Amino acid sequence: MGVKVYFSSTSADMEVKQRQNRVFQILDSKNVKYQAIDITQDEHKTEKEFMQNNAKNLGATSMEPGPKHPVPPQIFNDDDYCGDYEQFEIANENSELKEFLKLSS
Repeated sequence: MGVKVYFSSTSADMEVKQRQNRVFQILDSKNVKYQAIDITQDEHKTEKEFMQNNAKNLGATSMEPGPKHPVPPQIFNDDDYCGDYEQFEIANENSELKEFLKLSS
């Protein structure tokens, strides 16, 4: 299909909701076709596991020891990991969104 955005429709975290909405707004404004995958839905359990196992932002931070689960939104192109919200924003600000999303010219 191409670009996939893994998101959570039931997050109580306002920052997560705002970030997800911003990703959708930017993709829509740039006419990028994407599939939105709600990882909170039972029918997307396999996709949630895929996202958790393949998002590359796992690992220890200086503040939190041990691995952590990736926080939505997470962006892939098919099964190829593109990045998280922060990486998406940086690519957008630098006019490198097509490269970030791994879209052909």
